[in-house]
Amino acid sequence: MKLVYSDDHREHAGAKEMRYDQMIPMSESPERMDIIMEALAKAGFKDVVSPQAHGLEVAHQIHDPAFVSFLQRCYPLWEKEFGLGGFATAYTFGMRSMGQSPNASVHSMLSCYTFDVCVPFVKGTWTAINSAKDVALTGAELIQNGEQAVFALCRPPGHHASQDLAGGYCYMNNAAIAAQSHLNAGSKRVAILDIDYHHGNGTQTIFYQRSDVFFASLHCRPEDEYPFLLGYATEVGEGDGKGYNLNLPMPRGTDYSVWEQALQTALQRIEAYNPDVLVVSLGVDTFADDPVGGFMLQSPDFTDIGSKIRTLNCPTQFVMEGGYSMSELGTNVANIIRGYSTKG
Repeated sequence: MKLVYSDDHREHAGAKEMRYDQMIPMSESPERMDIIMEALAKAGFKDVVSPQAHGLEVAHQIHDPAFVSFLQRCYPLWEKEFGLGGFATAYTFGMRSMGQSPNASVHSMLSCYTFDVCVPFVKGTWTAINSAKDVALTGAELIQNGEQAVFALCRPPGHHASQDLAGGYCYMNNAAIAAQSHLNAGSKRVAILDIDYHHGNGTQTIFYQRSDVFFASLHCRPEDEYPFLLGYATEVGEGDGKGYNLNLPMPRGTDYSVWEQALQTALQRIEAYNPDVLVVSLGVDTFADDPVGGFMLQSPDFTDIGSKIRTLNCPTQFVMEGGYSMSELGTNVANIIRGYSTKG
C-alpha cells in the first residue's frame, strides 16, 4: 500500500490546548507522525509518496472560501497585532445566533470560525493545513489512477471541521475533500467510514443533505464525550441526504465485542449503498489506554478491523485522524493497515 506523507506537518507545533482545568501541550503533535511512519516501515510498508501541490478548488467545494481565507490569514493577522511568538486562539464563541459575522479583526474571525480552544494557530499552521489537504488529494488521485488502497497520513486531522468551523484539532476536513475529489473524478457514490473514538461532526454536517456520500460513524455517545452536541442515532440526514447518515454511538467503556457488532452494521449499510470508493477516517483513539479516549479496544483488535474493512472489496483511501497513546499508536495504526493488506 502506498503511503502519502509530507514533513510539512511539522510546521504546526509548539501550541498548547485547554483540557478542562489545565493548559497542556497539544496531544496532537508532530511526534505522532514519526511514531506512525516508523511502525509502518517496520511492518513492511515503505512505499512513501510525496504529495503533489494542489490549489484550493476542491477545498472550496467543501468549505466556505471565506473560512479557508481565514485559516490562511489568521496567524499573520495575530502576529501583526501581538508580534512574533505565542499562538492564536479565540476569546469568545457562538455569537452567530446574535446575527454576527466576522469583521476585519482576527478576534472576530476566531470567534466566528472556531468552536473550541483546541485549534490554536502558530506561524506554520497554514503550511500544515495546506499540506494535509495536498496529502488527501494526492491519495485520492492514486486511487483514481488504479491503486486498490492508499493511506493518506494527514496532519492536522480533519473530521471535526465543517463548512466554516474549525475545532477538535481539525482545520480543513481532509476526508471530505478526498471524497469530493473522487466525485469530481467520476465516482457516483462515495462512502466515508469514520472509526475515530469521537464523532465526525464536521463530516456529518458537510454531507448531511447529500445522497452522493454515505457517512457512517462509530463513536462514543454525545452524552459521554466530545463533541457532546452531535452524533445521536436519530441523526439520519435531511432532504436528499435522508437515510445516508448512520451514527452508531456507544457508551464509555465499550469493548471490542460490542464495537465489532457496530462495525458489522456499518459495513452492511455501506455494502448496500454500493459505493465506488470508500474513504476511512482512521482514528485509533478507541484504544484502551488512549489518554483522549474511553473505549477498551486492544492492539490485536485493530488487525481484525482492517481485515473486516477489506471484505467490502472496494477501493479504499485511509485518511489519518486521531490516536494519542504514544506507546501503542504506531502498532495500532500498522495493525489496521496490515489487517487490510493481508489476503485471507
